[in-house]
Amino acid sequence: MFAIVQGHTLRNVTVVYPWLYSFHVPLCVLTSGIVFHVGQKKFGTFLKEKFRALMIPYYCFALISIALYAILGSKMEKTVEGGWWYDVSPLQSVIGMLYANSGTGLMRWNMPLWYIPMIFVLLLMAFWIFRSKDDLKWNITVFLSSALVAFILCEEIKLPNLPFGLETAIYMFPFFALGKVIGSIKGKFTRKSILAKIAVTVGCLAVGTFMTIGNGQVSYNADSYGTHGFGYFLVMATMLCVGFVSLAMCFPNGVTPINYVGRNTVGIMIMHKFPILFFVGLFPISKKLIGTYPLVASIMVVILSIGMCLAVSEVIYRVCPIVLGRRKR
Repeated sequence: MFAIVQGHTLRNVTVVYPWLYSFHVPLCVLTSGIVFHVGQKKFGTFLKEKFRALMIPYYCFALISIALYAILGSKMEKTVEGGWWYDVSPLQSVIGMLYANSGTGLMRWNMPLWYIPMIFVLLLMAFWIFRSKDDLKWNITVFLSSALVAFILCEEIKLPNLPFGLETAIYMFPFFALGKVIGSIKGKFTRKSILAKIAVTVGCLAVGTFMTIGNGQVSYNADSYGTHGFGYFLVMATMLCVGFVSLAMCFPNGVTPINYVGRNTVGIMIMHKFPILFFVGLFPISKKLIGTYPLVASIMVVILSIGMCLAVSEVIYRVCPIVLGRRKR
């Protein structure tokens, strides 16, 4: 989550920006795969749970974002992007909300929201794929086959912008399946020595980072995966994701602040654009600092933005938790 917010803050500044975009969405999808378990749930129950947890927050904050965008959002985007203008009418914005694919250009009011409907349909796909079988052999089979299917559909067929970002869900599904593979062996790997975990972490991160050199910018909105194509991206992102997961497993009990952020990812995902627009577009001190010291200043902005999202989330949980997909406590 930190990597996603950081990527939205840097906005094409420094070499860190393309590096973050090389893995931040796959890593989020992969972690969803690690913790995913269908159990004995029926599809109707599963659908209701995921719709409440994901789509209700999406629609609530989409409407809020559209209203704000109609008032001042397009002007804010012009300020943030340094003169670039992309104006979307309220009707187009509502159509964009319902179609739920940022590749159409109709979700400018809150571009990060594209991830929510995408992961929603991805989880529905996962339900049917893993409902009856969920063992290591099956998970490896799904990972390899989904990677092949995604490669063919991305490189040879080139799917159009489908509702709810279905094409991106298909392209990202190999990472979800990889998460299932990691979840199957997590217990064994956790028992490995700390030196073994560090070796895997350093090796994977080094190889993945090296592969980012010369691959250019990855754009999940445009389903563009760099100069060398989707196959190269798949290997590169896999190495980086495995490296970060291995690093996380060096701390088997987790880190309390990170665990807390992880439990509140939906709130951060749907709200972080607002503080970022404030710090990057309106607040003169942070604007100047980001321009002068982009990496350090952006990290400070990310920490503040996540903190603000968490604070607002706590208020919403107490007042109207359904807005964030939660039941009353």
